[in-house]
Amino acid sequence: MTSRDTRILADFRAYCTNPECPICAMVSHAEVRTLQVFCAEGAGDELRRADIRNARGLCVHHGAMLRDARDALAAAVTALDVMTNLLRDLDGLERAPRWPKPRINRPKQCPVCTEMTRYNLAVCAGVLAWCDDAQFQMLVAQSHGICAPHLRMLASQAVLPAGFIAAQRMAWERVRADVAEYIRKRDDRFRHEPDAYEADAWRRAWFVISGSSYTVHE
Repeated sequence: MTSRDTRILADFRAYCTNPECPICAMVSHAEVRTLQVFCAEGAGDELRRADIRNARGLCVHHGAMLRDARDALAAAVTALDVMTNLLRDLDGLERAPRWPKPRINRPKQCPVCTEMTRYNLAVCAGVLAWCDDAQFQMLVAQSHGICAPHLRMLASQAVLPAGFIAAQRMAWERVRADVAEYIRKRDDRFRHEPDAYEADAWRRAWFVISGSSYTVHE
């Protein structure tokens, strides 16, 4: 095991009590941290600024995160860079010949998406390194499970051990049973029964089905 795998195990354990997929939670936390680092350092880091200029900004998701980061100066410096390049694109479009149809060159991928894709793959590799471990399998079984998109990503990279699949089944079956109980208590015959652990089951089920991380790519 590498030191990175050990760190991933510690983070995975910390997020297992969350209602969402632990991998999604780790990636979402890394997204926030990446934007925080940019706001703290990136506006003065020429390489980071060049990446964002070449991408002509950030994707709609990470752009919204930057707007919500409450660092107006970093957002303004970045916006000035990008708007300057967008105006250059407009100049090029204006000077282009009318035939064939003038086009604006496609920008590079959002640099935060690129970084998060790398991080997502690294976390999945760390999970695969531990998925044959009995204690790790117990963590999975006691959590709400790894989301379906991340499970498919893991299964596309390696043959998953039977013990890991069994742990995942236990987690998902518990969520499914909670959803069934939530639905049962919506019946007029049982509405007098108070909600308990199943009160948020429908939310947890959708975390399982769709994941909660924007960067889950299949």
